[in-house]
Amino acid sequence: MKKIGINDFTFYNYPTGITASPDGKHAAIAVVNANEKDNTYDSCLWIHDTESKKTRKLTSGKKERTFIWLDNETLLFTSDREKEYAKKVKDGEDWTCFYKISIYGGEAQFAFAVPYKVTKMQLAGTKLVLGVKYDYNKPDFAHMEGEEKEEALKAWKDEKDYEVFDELPFWANGQGIVNKKRTRLAVYDMETGDAKIVSPDYDNVQGFWTEEGNKVLFITSHYTDKKDVYEGLKMYTISEDKVETLVEQGDMSIDYACILNGKVTFFASYMKEYGFNENDKLYTVENGKVELLSDYDDSIHNSICCDCKFADGPAIVHDDKYIYFLTTLRKNTALRRFDANGNLETLIDRQGSLHTLSLCGDKVYFTGMREMGLTECYCFDGKEEEKLTSFNDEIMAERSVLPVEEFTFTYKGLELDGYVIKPLDYDPNKTYPGILTIHGGPRATFAPTFFHENQVFANAGYFVFYTNPLGSDGRGNDFADLSGRHGSIDFEHCMAVTDEVLKRYPQIDEKRLGVMGGSYGGFMTNWVIGNTTRFAAAASQRSISNWISKCMTTDIGYSFDLQETAGDPWNSPDKMWVCSPLKYAHQAKTPTLFIQSDEDYRCWMGDAIQMFSALKYFGVDARLCLFHGENHELSRSGKPTHRIRRMQEMMDWFDKYLN
Repeated sequence: MKKIGINDFTFYNYPTGITASPDGKHAAIAVVNANEKDNTYDSCLWIHDTESKKTRKLTSGKKERTFIWLDNETLLFTSDREKEYAKKVKDGEDWTCFYKISIYGGEAQFAFAVPYKVTKMQLAGTKLVLGVKYDYNKPDFAHMEGEEKEEALKAWKDEKDYEVFDELPFWANGQGIVNKKRTRLAVYDMETGDAKIVSPDYDNVQGFWTEEGNKVLFITSHYTDKKDVYEGLKMYTISEDKVETLVEQGDMSIDYACILNGKVTFFASYMKEYGFNENDKLYTVENGKVELLSDYDDSIHNSICCDCKFADGPAIVHDDKYIYFLTTLRKNTALRRFDANGNLETLIDRQGSLHTLSLCGDKVYFTGMREMGLTECYCFDGKEEEKLTSFNDEIMAERSVLPVEEFTFTYKGLELDGYVIKPLDYDPNKTYPGILTIHGGPRATFAPTFFHENQVFANAGYFVFYTNPLGSDGRGNDFADLSGRHGSIDFEHCMAVTDEVLKRYPQIDEKRLGVMGGSYGGFMTNWVIGNTTRFAAAASQRSISNWISKCMTTDIGYSFDLQETAGDPWNSPDKMWVCSPLKYAHQAKTPTLFIQSDEDYRCWMGDAIQMFSALKYFGVDARLCLFHGENHELSRSGKPTHRIRRMQEMMDWFDKYLN
């Protein structure tokens, strides 16, 4: 049995977006793999035969990931194999190439190209409905020719050494500069080759769904100066080339829309009681009148933390009778559905983490993790769940996957969950270092599922332990509401689980404790080192240290941060400063490693730099590792070599101070 090592994630397979053919005889799967040599991620398509139960590789390229079924035997997918269009893209034009391939083999055939950067596609008869990236700063090169085109390209390239910002947000994590950039709705006619954008100017399309073969429901946020947290719901009728507004943008945050039994039904929140993170309820709209269909309190997504998955497909799907969705219930992901009358039914509720969904008749296909395994593909027929693939069985059988031990404890009358992973080759007569790890969010959830980072540390001889403090998802709106209380009861819960673990596992040396976390977990790590000296080392990742500066430098700072702190820099800076870890940096004694990415626009590097500088100023040992070209997702989808270096930095730091 081999230890799970830092770079083992490069050997894992990441299946995603499983989708059945219309007749249900086959299912297509995109499989992503880390390519350490080229420092990237490759992806190709696989086919599962639902009758023979066999799964085989279909494409051999490295960029096949976005696909749909054209019929029972043909897939349409995007890739970048055409040199002519690759050159155009390199020169600054936006093009996406589409290919057809038979599931029975043969080479993929170039089908057509559209003059847009496509992010999503759905089929509506002979037409493709597309989500496309649109840049209002950029000339329409595709419709220019000759000298006019050459001059426009040159002028555009000459301006690329500076940026102009005139709206909020001006950048977004994982997207880069987004000033005057939108996702728009386009329709491509596969018979005539005509392509056109159909959504209104400056509408940012945040989701769309084809309905009844001729209609497209889409959620949109319209802005030209500052994007707010509210969306509107619109419908485009293809045959009439007509857009109509169903729900005005103004007081709802909308997440998903469909037509059930002829009526437009959607998940949304008015955000009146719990604000930005309030769980969605189910609504209908008819003739502009919105009505509540179900007063739902749980989440409508999977919030279980994971550092080894890709989830390209949807987490909510529907047919004409039901809307199927994932929900986080304390420590697992459940599959539920609503009917057109708002009646709720739970279909799957067992330990694990479900990621993407698709429907075929009465069957639900999904990707997810079971027991302590990596992601595989499954099918649920209404009664039983069947595992379809074994992409990771071999490697998992060879590795020392350590179990997660669970317990509950009570703190100030509230029951909390505790999780512990014992070190490899655990000997109860020996003592070990321990690491408290704190999840991000804060509205995320730890569960007894496979987490590569935790397994690496446990395999290296550390106890790893964690909890879901107040602010976490999975227990309704009241439990998740942490507004204005960051660094208070959540900190107490983190210390309480530390006390409980030390009591239950006396083999942990309390003088060799470490703490680590990213995003909100980075905030809490920064908070911990300024408010207690019980930890001998810390690793703070993509962190928050100063809410006052952060709120006006990050992509969601002017909305999310102001709500989370229940303050603002002008009227109540004291509220923001009192819950800023930087305020307590002069009390810190814990040697701390900071991991940061310079394109992380969710938790901007200024916060890590401020906290690092403060520790150095006060004579505390600190180290800052800044990754170029990475964003907030470094630990989950960063370049393979950067992910390896990140983990090595953390391992070296804890080995230095805890061993």
